[in-house]
Amino acid sequence: MGVSQGAGPRMTRRAARAVRFALASIALGAAPLAAQTHLVIVSGLGGEPKYSQSFATLSSALAESAHKRFGIPDSLITWLGEDSASTLPYFRGQSTRERVEAAIDREARRAGAGDQIVLVLVGHGSGEHEDSKISLPGPDLSAADFAKLLAKFPTQKVAFVDLTSASGDVLPVLAAPNRVIITATKSALERNESEFARFFVDAMTKDVADTDKDGRVSLLEAFRYAVVETKRVYDNDSKLQTEHAQLDDVGNKQGVADPDGRTGEGVLARRFFLDDRFVSQAGANDPQLAQLYKEKYALEDRVDSLIAKKPTMQPDAYDDALEAVLVQLARKAQTIRGIERGAK
Repeated sequence: MGVSQGAGPRMTRRAARAVRFALASIALGAAPLAAQTHLVIVSGLGGEPKYSQSFATLSSALAESAHKRFGIPDSLITWLGEDSASTLPYFRGQSTRERVEAAIDREARRAGAGDQIVLVLVGHGSGEHEDSKISLPGPDLSAADFAKLLAKFPTQKVAFVDLTSASGDVLPVLAAPNRVIITATKSALERNESEFARFFVDAMTKDVADTDKDGRVSLLEAFRYAVVETKRVYDNDSKLQTEHAQLDDVGNKQGVADPDGRTGEGVLARRFFLDDRFVSQAGANDPQLAQLYKEKYALEDRVDSLIAKKPTMQPDAYDDALEAVLVQLARKAQTIRGIERGAK
């Protein structure tokens, strides 16, 4: 049976209406129930006072923002650094290999399925491929070591953010499904001090990177902001850019510098927030709302999956499938909003 000539355009317009309807409903809805985020920050040896101070400042700012801005409990924030005598908030001890491994082991024991694990490295890097390292007090940790440590989180969503110089070679070693891997450089050959590190932390600690104005900053937004600002520094100084940040969140071990967040690279990072989900006061202890939010998240995942599959689908089939999911998503958001309004 043939399809009329006007069917395709009408289907596209119908899907567009569904998109607008769904987005409007989501935007009006209250924020969802939170999973737990576990943050481990590791800052390494500075080698010189200016670098030691810089690494400590960046790490301290990120740890403080994690609690004050993103609401991560103090007990789930661990910062290990060079200065073993530091009394700064969230500092848990010197960043020796043993302490880092112990901190990650501890989070592996207490993290629940679906929790988020965020590991951030700040400092000097070196080496290549599996032997790429962060410089620590005492024996260093390599990419191969971190691969073993991250394997302890098979049911969690993981972000590994390597803000060290020469960090690019760790990406293919650590990339895997359900992980966001961000490196400050493209390869181990880019060894200069990382400007990207400073701007990435700015994105997480200041009101500068929320491009979609939803009141939140995703890892993708932070990455994009830091990429743009890093380039600006080199352009303003008329210098050849010596660092090119990379991101992989599909597990194909091929980092990209400009993930679009819609059709492949960046989809997971676009929905990865340090706070994971805003906490609804009405839903915090409501099993019905918790289940509704779980169903809503599953529908959001289906939207992302469909968008990724679009190039392999017939246009009409894609529009039909997308519209069906978006309508379900909008209705789910309306139901949640109605319950939460009634609870106020």
